[in-house]
Amino acid sequence: MKLVSDELGQKAYRKVKNMILTKQLLPGQKIVQDKLAEDLGISRTPLRSALQMLEGENLVESLPRRGVVIKQFTDEEVVEIYDCRMALEGTAVRLFTERANPAKLRKLFEPFQGDSTEIDLVAYQKADSQFHSHIISKCGNGYLAKLFHQGNLLVFIDLIGLVRPPEETLSEHLAIISAIEQKDANLAEQLAKDHLVKSKELISERIKNAN
Repeated sequence: MKLVSDELGQKAYRKVKNMILTKQLLPGQKIVQDKLAEDLGISRTPLRSALQMLEGENLVESLPRRGVVIKQFTDEEVVEIYDCRMALEGTAVRLFTERANPAKLRKLFEPFQGDSTEIDLVAYQKADSQFHSHIISKCGNGYLAKLFHQGNLLVFIDLIGLVRPPEETLSEHLAIISAIEQKDANLAEQLAKDHLVKSKELISERIKNAN
């Protein structure tokens, strides 16, 4: 019986996590457990198990008088996430530059170049996410990639969304890609860190102004 229960909990975990990733459940949204269990066709027991796993991954949180809600990141938490990203992605970009083919990276941003000034933000955010994900997954260091994924940093990137507009970041992405194409690992790493630092500083300034 316990094995069946564990399997149902894992299945519920995957379904709810996918709902979070695809924005069917939005940051700050309260989870009405009876309704969600009914929608998923399961009982409350495996759903509770799934929510416990998701809380351990910092994707949901239990709040007094509100119950379980989808995690909504504070600016302070976003700054901490960017600190982690700078440490891991800087190394990943260096390793990627030394061993991987950057052709896919340039293709990701081709739709946003040219005469048009109108950029689809949803499409751009997807390209941005795929850019960082591709570098992490193809950097050649499985342990680094595992740390990145276990910490849900790529998930958090998607949930946080774009911190700065494409008009600012497109040229930064292209500069990183150019450095990778030139096999200049030092420059690629520095540009990647600078790219993240600018977003972190914007959020830090927002925190400062709010206090």
